[in-house]
Amino acid sequence: MTSTNTKTVREATPAKITPAKPEERSERTRRIGREIGILAVNAYERGVADIVALEKDAAKIAPYPWAKSALTMTAGLVEDVGAAYVKTARQALR
Repeated sequence: MTSTNTKTVREATPAKITPAKPEERSERTRRIGREIGILAVNAYERGVADIVALEKDAAKIAPYPWAKSALTMTAGLVEDVGAAYVKTARQALR
């Protein structure tokens, strides 16, 4: 004799989510956007610092004076432009 065990399937009822007020939603969106922006600016800043360090190290071992000068100059330029960009981006994220 075989027995079957049948269960009735209940339909899932949608969870009752209370809609957030538009002010709360926009504030939350702004906060999340600001946090993502800060992360992006930090990553950019680290990238610029890595490139500048690489160029300065390359300038130290460059065999020709013109190459040393070019690498040092571009490292300084990238550093200055990157710093200005980071400063502006951080002010905008306040």
